[in-house]
Amino acid sequence: MIQVRILQCNDPLADHLEQFKQYASVPDDSRDGILLKMLKRAMLAVQESSDVAILPSTLELTVTEVKAGDVVRLYQGGKIVVSCKDQDGLNAGYVQEGDRLRMLGWSDSLKVVYENEVIIPEAEKLQPLIWQLATAIYDGEDASVQNAILRQTHGMR
Repeated sequence: MIQVRILQCNDPLADHLEQFKQYASVPDDSRDGILLKMLKRAMLAVQESSDVAILPSTLELTVTEVKAGDVVRLYQGGKIVVSCKDQDGLNAGYVQEGDRLRMLGWSDSLKVVYENEVIIPEAEKLQPLIWQLATAIYDGEDASVQNAILRQTHGMR
Protein backbone atom coordinates (compact mmCIF):
# COMPACT_ATOMS: atom_id res chain seq x y z
CA MET A 1 0.00 0.00 0.00
CA ILE A 2 1.16 3.49 -0.85
CA GLN A 3 -0.45 6.62 0.56
CA VAL A 4 0.56 10.24 -0.06
CA ARG A 5 -0.70 13.01 2.18
CA ILE A 6 0.02 16.75 2.06
CA LEU A 7 1.13 17.95 5.48
CA GLN A 8 1.67 21.59 4.57
CA CYS A 9 1.22 23.62 1.41
CA ASN A 10 1.86 27.22 0.44
CA ASP A 11 -0.99 29.36 -0.87
CA PRO A 12 -0.97 30.37 -4.53
CA LEU A 13 0.91 33.60 -5.25
CA ALA A 14 -1.00 36.85 -5.79
CA ASP A 15 0.05 36.67 -9.45
CA HIS A 16 -1.70 33.30 -9.78
CA LEU A 17 -4.91 34.76 -8.40
CA GLU A 18 -4.75 37.77 -10.74
CA GLN A 19 -4.09 35.54 -13.76
CA PHE A 20 -7.00 33.29 -12.79
CA LYS A 21 -9.29 36.30 -12.37
CA GLN A 22 -8.32 37.48 -15.86
CA TYR A 23 -8.97 34.01 -17.30
CA ALA A 24 -12.36 33.79 -15.58
CA SER A 25 -13.26 37.44 -16.36
CA VAL A 26 -13.79 38.34 -12.69
CA PRO A 27 -14.12 42.14 -12.63
CA ASP A 28 -13.45 43.00 -8.98
CA ASP A 29 -11.84 41.83 -5.73
CA SER A 30 -15.05 41.05 -3.82
CA ARG A 31 -14.71 37.27 -4.20
CA ASP A 32 -10.92 36.97 -3.84
CA GLY A 33 -11.15 34.77 -0.73
CA ILE A 34 -13.34 32.13 -2.33
CA LEU A 35 -11.46 32.32 -5.63
CA LEU A 36 -8.16 31.76 -3.83
CA LYS A 37 -9.55 28.63 -2.12
CA MET A 38 -10.83 27.25 -5.42
CA LEU A 39 -7.58 28.05 -7.16
CA LYS A 40 -5.57 26.27 -4.45
CA ARG A 41 -7.89 23.26 -4.63
CA ALA A 42 -7.46 23.14 -8.42
CA MET A 43 -3.67 23.52 -8.19
CA LEU A 44 -3.39 20.67 -5.70
CA ALA A 45 -5.67 18.41 -7.76
CA VAL A 46 -3.60 19.06 -10.89
CA GLN A 47 -0.40 18.56 -8.89
CA GLU A 48 -1.63 15.16 -7.71
CA SER A 49 -2.97 14.10 -11.09
CA SER A 50 0.07 15.21 -13.10
CA ASP A 51 2.68 14.28 -10.48
CA VAL A 52 4.29 17.70 -11.10
CA ALA A 53 4.99 20.11 -8.23
CA ILE A 54 2.86 23.24 -8.61
CA LEU A 55 2.71 24.54 -5.04
CA PRO A 56 5.61 24.19 -2.60
CA SER A 57 4.50 21.45 -0.22
CA THR A 58 5.60 19.12 2.53
CA LEU A 59 4.25 15.63 1.94
CA GLU A 60 4.16 12.34 3.82
CA LEU A 61 4.47 9.05 1.98
CA THR A 62 3.48 5.85 3.74
CA VAL A 63 4.59 2.54 2.23
CA THR A 64 4.03 -0.96 3.61
CA GLU A 65 6.37 -3.95 3.38
CA VAL A 66 9.61 -2.46 2.15
CA LYS A 67 12.60 -4.76 1.53
CA ALA A 68 16.27 -3.94 1.10
CA GLY A 69 16.84 -2.87 -2.50
CA ASP A 70 13.24 -1.72 -3.06
CA VAL A 71 12.81 1.64 -4.73
CA VAL A 72 10.39 4.10 -3.14
CA ARG A 73 9.24 6.97 -5.34
CA LEU A 74 8.60 10.49 -4.03
CA TYR A 75 5.47 11.83 -5.72
CA GLN A 76 4.37 15.34 -6.74
CA GLY A 77 7.85 16.65 -7.39
CA GLY A 78 9.45 15.21 -4.27
CA LYS A 79 13.10 16.14 -3.90
CA ILE A 80 14.17 16.91 -0.32
CA VAL A 81 13.79 14.17 2.30
CA VAL A 82 13.06 15.57 5.77
CA SER A 83 12.79 12.19 7.49
CA CYS A 84 12.51 8.50 6.67
CA LYS A 85 11.27 6.36 9.57
CA ASP A 86 10.32 2.73 10.00
CA GLN A 87 7.29 1.41 11.90
CA ASP A 88 9.13 1.88 15.22
CA GLY A 89 9.95 5.52 14.49
CA LEU A 90 13.62 4.74 13.87
CA ASN A 91 15.57 6.23 10.99
CA ALA A 92 15.45 3.97 7.95
CA GLY A 93 18.50 3.71 5.71
CA TYR A 94 18.24 4.76 2.09
CA VAL A 95 20.21 6.16 -0.82
CA GLN A 96 18.48 8.98 -2.70
CA GLU A 97 18.54 8.90 -6.50
CA GLY A 98 16.61 11.98 -7.70
CA ASP A 99 12.96 11.46 -6.76
CA ARG A 100 13.56 7.86 -5.69
CA LEU A 101 14.90 6.23 -2.55
CA ARG A 102 16.69 2.88 -2.71
CA MET A 103 16.03 1.26 0.64
CA LEU A 104 18.90 -0.32 2.55
CA GLY A 105 16.84 -2.38 4.99
CA TRP A 106 13.52 -4.10 5.59
CA SER A 107 10.45 -2.52 7.21
CA ASP A 108 6.79 -3.44 7.76
CA SER A 109 5.88 0.21 7.28
CA LEU A 110 7.82 3.26 6.19
CA LYS A 111 6.95 6.96 6.54
CA VAL A 112 8.88 9.44 4.44
CA VAL A 113 8.35 13.15 5.00
CA TYR A 114 9.66 15.21 2.11
CA GLU A 115 9.42 18.54 0.34
CA ASN A 116 8.69 18.98 -3.32
CA GLU A 117 10.49 21.25 -5.75
CA VAL A 118 8.52 23.41 -8.16
CA ILE A 119 10.20 23.54 -11.56
CA ILE A 120 8.65 26.59 -13.18
CA PRO A 121 8.61 25.43 -16.85
CA GLU A 122 6.91 22.14 -15.88
CA ALA A 123 4.35 23.88 -13.68
CA GLU A 124 3.61 26.57 -16.29
CA LYS A 125 2.66 23.91 -18.87
CA LEU A 126 -0.22 22.97 -16.58
CA GLN A 127 -1.56 26.51 -16.00
CA PRO A 128 -4.34 26.30 -18.64
CA LEU A 129 -5.70 23.13 -17.01
CA ILE A 130 -5.51 24.73 -13.56
CA TRP A 131 -7.58 27.69 -14.77
CA GLN A 132 -10.10 25.33 -16.43
CA LEU A 133 -10.43 23.23 -13.29
CA ALA A 134 -10.69 26.23 -10.95
CA THR A 135 -13.42 27.66 -13.19
CA ALA A 136 -15.26 24.33 -13.23
CA ILE A 137 -15.10 24.20 -9.42
CA TYR A 138 -16.30 27.81 -9.18
CA ASP A 139 -19.16 27.10 -11.61
CA GLY A 140 -20.22 24.04 -9.59
CA GLU A 141 -19.51 21.57 -12.39
CA ASP A 142 -19.95 17.94 -11.36
CA ALA A 143 -17.16 15.43 -10.82
CA SER A 144 -17.36 14.08 -14.39
CA VAL A 145 -16.42 17.49 -15.84
CA GLN A 146 -13.66 17.99 -13.27
CA ASN A 147 -12.27 14.49 -13.89
CA ALA A 148 -12.27 15.08 -17.65
CA ILE A 149 -10.07 18.13 -17.09
CA LEU A 150 -7.74 16.18 -14.78
CA ARG A 151 -7.38 13.35 -17.30
CA GLN A 152 -5.73 15.84 -19.64
CA THR A 153 -2.79 16.09 -17.23
CA HIS A 154 -1.67 12.51 -17.89
CA GLY A 155 1.38 12.46 -20.09
CA MET A 156 2.01 16.22 -19.85
CA ARG A 157 5.13 15.80 -17.74
